Amino acid sequence: MRATDPTPPHTMHRALDPGVYLNDAATAWPKAPGVTAVVSRALHLAPAHPGLGRGPTENVVDLCRARLATLLGGVPEHRVALTSNATHALNLALRGLAWRPGTRAVTTVTEHSSVLRPLHLLQDLGELQLTVVGLDGSLGIDEEAYDRALTEEPGLVVLNHASNVTGRVNDVGSLFSRAKRVGAITVLDASQTLGVLPVHPEELHADLVAFTGHKGLRGPAGTGGLYVRPGIELEPLIVGATSMHGSLLHHPEQMPTRLEAGSLNLAALAGLAQALDWVLGRTSDDSLSVRQLGDQVREELAHSAHVRIFDSEPGPPRLGIVSFQIGGWTVETAGAVLWQNFGICCRAGLHSAPLIHHAIGSAPQGTIRFSLSPYTTAEHAAAAVAAVRSIAA
Repeated sequence: MRATDPTPPHTMHRALDPGVYLNDAATAWPKAPGVTAVVSRALHLAPAHPGLGRGPTENVVDLCRARLATLLGGVPEHRVALTSNATHALNLALRGLAWRPGTRAVTTVTEHSSVLRPLHLLQDLGELQLTVVGLDGSLGIDEEAYDRALTEEPGLVVLNHASNVTGRVNDVGSLFSRAKRVGAITVLDASQTLGVLPVHPEELHADLVAFTGHKGLRGPAGTGGLYVRPGIELEPLIVGATSMHGSLLHHPEQMPTRLEAGSLNLAALAGLAQALDWVLGRTSDDSLSVRQLGDQVREELAHSAHVRIFDSEPGPPRLGIVSFQIGGWTVETAGAVLWQNFGICCRAGLHSAPLIHHAIGSAPQGTIRFSLSPYTTAEHAAAAVAAVRSIAA
């Protein structure tokens, strides 16, 4: 805090008190109903090893895979590989594809480091030549620049479904459809949207879809997955023991075992299976109400003195994510004060998406980010807006 800032009248101790939790874009909390109980039960019971004989617990691997396949619009279950998170899944996708040296890849400034870093590594290795598309005047993906990039006939196009910084939802169906016409393989980062918006690979023209279990699915951390369209086979990043084909000296070629070397986190997957059951039972009205409440917070902060909202123009579809800065405060300090003095749990900084901040004007420090959830009430939202206005004043 600056020396000239007034000393707050009180400071709350936040070790156990969750306060108002507005950080779902990082990690969803609370988890879906029943998740913690199911994880605890799985840890207390003797383990079952999928493919090696049944134990006293059901095969949560099969259960997770079946429910994920349903959530993804009815894709073949065996084409869904379980991973430890979206970063793991994206590395499997981007580094498992076979490229001719110098193949062109197209992505955007809105991407997370889990996309940007593997792509830049592949470029450094000479496997890919990277084109990064910027934003247009409305802060959407610059589609004219995107279409120009497609004239180079890229072999790969990677897009996120929604920005984890601004919440803007990209029209990936149209963008990927154009990419497929020039023969590109399309990879979708659905980290922010699976469990929040419909993610059906066939409708979105996505060949591969990476996702995590601890955000919109509201499951445990350390879970995630990758859908791989039939006809595409990835080279595994890791080989070793698998639950099946134990006599082979080479790693199995069949999906999904091809991408699932080593022991899976069965307790976490039990929790994910429970969370998926909850997600599949929800209606689209639930996620719509979150987005509407986010729009309300965005509008109220946009009309607050000394508060700058990023990507605030009405019209484009967005998740319940609001990014802003407060005049005279660094985002890190303001974020700390929101927590310590007002009990607002949020995230401040670059949000692991370094390029978008130059495009939207929030560089070099990034933004304070509120990310709402189905558990965010109107009272929570009002308290957050009031806290920001108090600091801004």
